[in-house]
Amino acid sequence: MSKYSKEFKLAVIQHYLSGRGGFKTVADRYGVKYAYVRKWVHAFEAHGQKSFIKGCAKYSGAFKLSVLRYMEQHQLSINQTAAHFNIPAPSSLLVWRRLYNEGGITALEPKPKGRPPMSKPSDIKALLAKPLSSLTHEELLRKAQYLEVENAYLKKLEALTQQKHLASKNKSK
Repeated sequence: MSKYSKEFKLAVIQHYLSGRGGFKTVADRYGVKYAYVRKWVHAFEAHGQKSFIKGCAKYSGAFKLSVLRYMEQHQLSINQTAAHFNIPAPSSLLVWRRLYNEGGITALEPKPKGRPPMSKPSDIKALLAKPLSSLTHEELLRKAQYLEVENAYLKKLEALTQQKHLASKNKSK
């Protein structure tokens, strides 16, 4: 939830637009940072009531690039550009510019969020059930690799079991 309500922001904007003071004067009167007042006013002037609607937006790489080009062509500040495109966090533009300068358009593409999806269960069970004569060369290699890993795992398990058994024997002495 936002720290300031929509009604409060609207009151601050209306006070500023009435011409009874500048950003700092209005900010002091309402007890907020003047940067907030400036941001709210610019966004309201560009988008009206829609500027209050917050949503989780995912921007494409092409959109990010067009925003950066628009900012450069019109010589706008980050705050003015964010207000023009109704981007909630102007600092996003700084990140986009840095990414573009470092890696080009591909760096602006959205990255997948969260944990990667689990891998699908392998078809190793079906591979093990097939007779050897019907397997291809690649399938034989995969089966051999799987059996080697399984064998190494079982050997390690046996060694750990013996180690545990010896440790318990030595404790009882």
